Amino acid sequence: MREVLAQVAEILREDGGLVLARVVGCNGSAPRNAGARMIVRRGGAIEGTVGGGLAEAYVMERAGGLFNRKVSAVWTLDMNGVDVTGTDMICGGSMKMLCEYVHADEETIGTFDQIDSRSKVRWKRVLMTEFKREGAGLYPISRRLFCPDTLHEHDVANRDLMTRIEGQKGSLAGSALIETDGGTVCIDVVEDLDPLYIFGAGHVAREVAVLGCRVGFGPRVLDDRAEFANAERFPPPMEARVLDSFSDCFHGLHVDRHSFVVIVTRGHEHDRTVLKQALGTKAGYIGMIGSTRKRDIIYGALVTEGFMEDDLRRVHSPIGIAIDAGTPEEIAVSIVAELIKERAKRR
Repeated sequence: MREVLAQVAEILREDGGLVLARVVGCNGSAPRNAGARMIVRRGGAIEGTVGGGLAEAYVMERAGGLFNRKVSAVWTLDMNGVDVTGTDMICGGSMKMLCEYVHADEETIGTFDQIDSRSKVRWKRVLMTEFKREGAGLYPISRRLFCPDTLHEHDVANRDLMTRIEGQKGSLAGSALIETDGGTVCIDVVEDLDPLYIFGAGHVAREVAVLGCRVGFGPRVLDDRAEFANAERFPPPMEARVLDSFSDCFHGLHVDRHSFVVIVTRGHEHDRTVLKQALGTKAGYIGMIGSTRKRDIIYGALVTEGFMEDDLRRVHSPIGIAIDAGTPEEIAVSIVAELIKERAKRR
């Protein structure tokens, strides 16, 4: 699934304007966390979600007024009381939402274009939008995209605010609204897709890549068979690469602690070859398909080659969450569920 912010520039060019809703605060058992985002297009179509059901209807109902008045607003949806009367949203809590009218001027489109650019190195970026308040409405006065690790390179007016962001950059996530002496600032954290390297391009690999793509991973599939590793089976935004062999399959790849490695080749010899190389990387997740018997045989072979038990403890094998999966589609659900779980731990 494409990051909602990455779709803004394209929609602005098509429609001339949109309403961008972000959850900027939650209390209690709200349906989505801060950082959930949704676009409302002219005509009412939506991209993304701020929680489904009432939350989406709440924003969509009010978006027309924002389009008409070209104004932004902050609203709180209370899911404990009258706001949810007659609905099935009984989760409780409340959600604070910033609903911004975004106009299609050249500078704004240029800023959002940068969000959709892809970097080979995963990094965290911040979109900072400053608003002035007039009555109950908010109006954007500046917008900039930057990397928190390079704050010193930017000449910014509000140094106090930037210092606050720099001090929190390790834990920045989602969206937040900050009140300053000069007005209101929205901070949106934008993270590139988590790299997902899938070795093997068979039926399971295809389903893992498709599902992984939908839940925020960037799949790259590698196999030594051109009839399997191709753009027809793995269309963009997925990538497929044909290897000469698995013997040097990590060559040219940037694999760091944010990277996920899934090993689902067509045979245990290839799996062992890939796993041996994967253990030499800094990958944050390594998973290998197969039975416990196959796993133990491969582990035994690697131990004889000098690998330690600590090395092998990095590997998730048999890969996936145990759900008695049988079909490629079910196995993919099991694998991607484990990827999501491990990503959530890291966050």
